[in-house]
Amino acid sequence: MPLPSVPTGALIYDGDTFIQIEPYKVRAIDTNGAGDMFSGAFMYGITHGHSYAEAGKLASLASSRVVSQFGPRLQPDQAKAILGDLIG
Repeated sequence: MPLPSVPTGALIYDGDTFIQIEPYKVRAIDTNGAGDMFSGAFMYGITHGHSYAEAGKLASLASSRVVSQFGPRLQPDQAKAILGDLIG
């Protein structure tokens, strides 16, 4: 299966299809923790019954929020807001 041309954001493979996850535009202040946040949010989505695309969107949003502040973690209220925005 061919890769999408010049992907931006993340590229996820579900075993059959490549799924392009669009990035959220933010002003990055500190990238410490971005990869861990992306991985953790993606795994949260998958293990809570969401599709690869939904989990990827959650991961993209969570990691975009963490890079727009100092430090590698989100506050609990920030995490709840992200889940509310995407998952409901």
